[in-house]
Parts: sequence; structure tokens; C-alpha cells
Amino acid sequence: MKKLVSIILIILCVTPILSQKIKTASGDISVLAGEKELSVTFGYNNMKVHGYTTEEEFIQVKEELRENHNPGSGSIFRGSWFADRDTVYEPLFIEYFNYALPKKRKVTVSRNNPDAKYNLHVQTLWMYPGYNVGFSHAAKIDVLLQVYEIANPEKILWESKSPTRIVAKVAPFKREERIGAAYGALAISMSWLLKKKAK
Repeated sequence: MKKLVSIILIILCVTPILSQKIKTASGDISVLAGEKELSVTFGYNNMKVHGYTTEEEFIQVKEELRENHNPGSGSIFRGSWFADRDTVYEPLFIEYFNYALPKKRKVTVSRNNPDAKYNLHVQTLWMYPGYNVGFSHAAKIDVLLQVYEIANPEKILWESKSPTRIVAKVAPFKREERIGAAYGALAISMSWLLKKKAK
């Protein structure tokens, strides 16, 4: 996965003009101006998967297909589908975000950051896993982003337009890396928003 990280970072950081813009729906992202620590959380409740009514329907279809070809592989797919969030998507988002901001505007983002005053919540609304079978198609995600003070989580200080669509810049062979690349692209876009609006 380190090779994937390097490739995506080069593509996205060397050509920031191509980064996908995150637009504001309400509030002011400049509330984060001067902050050096930022906590981040992720949500997937009621997420839809492209072509399916619900995420569970998608999982059941893919699980059955795999089980019919290789008994036991269906449950493995289900487990990895959920585990990839914690082991691939979220770590990639954090790594890209921390790498992308220049030193003069450095913000360290991490999960459950005890030194942070504010939290960035990344809510995934929809996902297109993409594919790579001889020819490829990059993954896409629709997200809602919110910033709130950790001590007062009910008051949203900034919110992105919903949905914000993010398309990965590369389409690796492995599913989890394709989707992870979309979260990497999201992190780069968010970091550039902070660079411009929350100096």
C-alpha cells in the first residue's frame, strides 16, 4: 500500500489545481485558523452503494456470488468490507491530510486526538467501488463534512455542501485500495480548503 500512497500523493500534490473543490453549505471553516491539532471521526450509517438500494443488499449479493464460487469466501468478504474502513480508508485519509498541508500551516489530524479543540466529521453517504478487470474505473464517494467543537458537538460550526462528490485519481487492482484512493483525494481537497480559508 505504500506504493499506492506515493503514487497518489505525487499525482494530487504536484497538481493541486486538479483537486476537487469542497464548497461550504453553512458556517465558516476559518474557525480552524491557527489550530495545530484536529480530531477526525468517520460515519457510514445508511450509506448507499452504487446500483443497490442499501449497503446490506450490496453485501449480500457479493457475499452470495463469492460463496457460490468458493465456500467460506462470502463471510470473508463481509468481514473485510467493514474492516477496510478502519484499516485502509481512514488511515489513508489521515496520512494524506497530514502530508498535504505546508509546514507553515501544519495541522496534525488524528482519530480521538486528546489535544484537539475541534473535530472534523466525515460522513460517507454513497460509494462506487470502481473496478479493475483488464480496464479500470476509479472509485467515487459522496460525503458530508462537518466541523464542531468537541465540547459542544451539537453545534455545527461549518458544513460542506451535500453531497460532495470525490473521484479517486487512480484505480488500483484491489478494491480496498481503489476506495482508499478516493478518501486520499478527499483529504487532499480538504487540506487545500484549510490552506485557503483557514490560514
